[in-house]
Amino acid sequence: MTRHDRLVDGPESAPDGTTDSTFLGGIEFLTGPGATLGSFLLVVGIVTCVFIALFQFALPDPVSNLLTAGVVFVTVLTAGFAAALERVGYFGRETPANATSGERRPAAKPWVPTERPSAPLPPIINFDAELRAFADMFDGTLPPAFDPFIEDYRRLKTNTENRATIASDLRADLNPIGTLFEVGSEGDRLYEELSDRLFRYVSTRNHLRLDRVAFYDDTGTETAVTALADRLGSVEFEITNDGEAADVAAVVTLLDATGSAIASRSCDAGRINPGATTALTTDIFVPADAVDASTRLRLSAPSGTTTDA
Repeated sequence: MTRHDRLVDGPESAPDGTTDSTFLGGIEFLTGPGATLGSFLLVVGIVTCVFIALFQFALPDPVSNLLTAGVVFVTVLTAGFAAALERVGYFGRETPANATSGERRPAAKPWVPTERPSAPLPPIINFDAELRAFADMFDGTLPPAFDPFIEDYRRLKTNTENRATIASDLRADLNPIGTLFEVGSEGDRLYEELSDRLFRYVSTRNHLRLDRVAFYDDTGTETAVTALADRLGSVEFEITNDGEAADVAAVVTLLDATGSAIASRSCDAGRINPGATTALTTDIFVPADAVDASTRLRLSAPSGTTTDA
């Protein structure tokens, strides 16, 4: 057994350990906990410069030179002392208090990615509020049954390429969570809500909604298509995106009495972010034989191709 082992483990060495702790604590007063050799030498250098300047400008020769030489001598001794501390591994060590608190402190929000930046989630699969509610039910620390769900949820936040696949994995991860709660409890309600939203996200082809389509005459009054026959009017769209960010255009097609398309007008809405609602208006000339209109949304792919939403 080495002398170091006896200092740590031997009951008879407790007073020496206390003295050593007090001595190193005095060094930490200057450097702060977890200091490096560089920070220690920086402090020593700053103090040395201050004293030399004070002696040189405030005291006459030869007193100033003698004191300056003394300061330089002490600095050299201190640098040697710092090298000895570096050799025994003092600098850069983690203080026991920090190590203990790091082991015992649970992650406040384990569902927040720390290694990679997260991308905005569509509201339908943003479960941050529900996870906070679950954490509150368990005094801030989620039980191990949540671990697979949390891991895949972090993947969902940092991956925009295959979120539908990850959402399917999340539905499977919900199974052990559902067993933690009684039917009808608040936890069971949250579990059912998460399951339903994941199902809708996975099973729906797209998550764009055309909430409103309205025609207006030249006075700004909302009117029917037939009232604009052979006149210039305008059409207003309101689009909501419950899915991923997308470049969207709204297309209105005017129809005659047989249901055949006789004219169409496209209006580019640009990029609509997850959870956002965009309203846009465009002018349109309505032919005399137009009796109805249909609307659709069109997506623009990064490659430049377009598909109907």
